[in-house]
Amino acid sequence: MVEITPDFGPNEIRSYLKVGGWTRMDGGELAELWTLPGLADEVVLVPLRPNAPDFAKRTHILLNDLARVEAQDARAVQDAIATVYHDVTDLRASHPSLTDGSIPLEAGYELFVSAKRLRVAAAAATIRRQGHFRNFPPRAREQAREVRLGQTRRGSYIVPIISQARSPLEVYTPGQTDIDVGIEEVLFDRRVTATMSRALGVLEEMATAIREPTPSEITDCVGEGVSYELCQALAKVVNAGSVDTLDISFNWSRVAAPPSGAPPRVEFNHEAIEIIDRVSTQLKTRTYTRQHVIYGVVTDLSRQPDDEDGRVGVRTLIQRRNRIVWMHLPPALYHVAVRCHDEGIPVRIQGELTSPPGGHATMDVKGFGPDPSLPLSQGTMV
Repeated sequence: MVEITPDFGPNEIRSYLKVGGWTRMDGGELAELWTLPGLADEVVLVPLRPNAPDFAKRTHILLNDLARVEAQDARAVQDAIATVYHDVTDLRASHPSLTDGSIPLEAGYELFVSAKRLRVAAAAATIRRQGHFRNFPPRAREQAREVRLGQTRRGSYIVPIISQARSPLEVYTPGQTDIDVGIEEVLFDRRVTATMSRALGVLEEMATAIREPTPSEITDCVGEGVSYELCQALAKVVNAGSVDTLDISFNWSRVAAPPSGAPPRVEFNHEAIEIIDRVSTQLKTRTYTRQHVIYGVVTDLSRQPDDEDGRVGVRTLIQRRNRIVWMHLPPALYHVAVRCHDEGIPVRIQGELTSPPGGHATMDVKGFGPDPSLPLSQGTMV
């Protein structure tokens, strides 16, 4: 039996079992029995009291039972349960000479520093689409203090970034008129990871295309979260000695579906970085775009029979304070707002935000739609 100290509780265990097809068959206050439908009569016991003296022992038995059923290592099962509410982004530096699982000090340093740079750049783009930030929003800088690094792993050299995917609490419901600041903080982490994935996917497409990207395509990529700072974070790693390729894989939480349009894996070699360097030069010297991005729930809808546009209020966080942002939407987007309101679907809006202290916040909308970071309705979430 593998002796592993559990770093999770009953809620993580239940969620892991549920998405794996297990169902609860019986239980009380101290423990539950879960079964896996199939040819084999598999039953596991889930301890429910983390403070109980035998919780670690019962958890060890559970991990080994699951490892046997799933034909994998008990440590892998433990990691999967511990991160069931988290996304894990693996940064892997590789080179033919890296055969023993180690990496030169300089290259390793750049990999760890770039993990921070990538995260902060993606967080900044989650708040504001901008080609070159110069100064990051304070909220973006805080990301580096909030996410965690997992244990480095073999496989060339892998550094895992662990970030929250969603709260185990309820998230959004139809007709909701308020938002929970704590839950929004958790969802911000998932939105940052989604921004990073889509932005890196766009860069990979540019770097592997038959032709080089045009100036207009480089300008457009800012809307997907690409920035000078994001490009530089990639270049620093691959340009470091002894690193031939950097690949980044996104292991999305098992209880929150992958964001729409987010690639599961991207890869950058020296040839790709040459293109990205040219992209970053234009973003720094010739491209200036700036659009705010807000996330929230539609709370107010107003449109008279003779009106072409509709007036919409969205409850969101501005500098971590609960605010309503008002906007006018054309008919097609107004109908999207109505559907999101009626079905409890969170929204993402891009545009020019005006938020005077003590006054009404308004937005000149450039893009409006369901939040692609949270593709599932609340009713289908575990």
